Amino acid sequence: MASNQTFDPVQMWKSWYDLVEKTFGKTIDDFIKTTEYGSMIGEYQKWFFYSQEQYKKMVDQILNENNLPSKEEIARVAQLVIQLEEKVEKLDERLDDEILSTLNEIKETLKKSKNANQKATI
Repeated sequence: MASNQTFDPVQMWKSWYDLVEKTFGKTIDDFIKTTEYGSMIGEYQKWFFYSQEQYKKMVDQILNENNLPSKEEIARVAQLVIQLEEKVEKLDERLDDEILSTLNEIKETLKKSKNANQKATI
């Protein structure tokens, strides 16, 4: 007689997961709570940060030897460019204000001169 059941990989995976979780879950949980686990993780973090620092030094050395800028140098140049843009903008605004006031003075002088010339010709 043929079976009407079909193979269900998800159900098989779920059954396997439940079995492993029951078998190892408490053991792993107990191990994570131990001081040995804490010290092991602490040592791993020390190693990780040391490795990261060494990698950064190596990359900086390679960049320096190949006359390429580092991230910090690019950031410093970008900051200087921003400061320069701000100064140029302030100068532009100041010049605009001074030019406008000078133009207004010239207009007033021309009006006065024109009025004086008209009065003199009358």
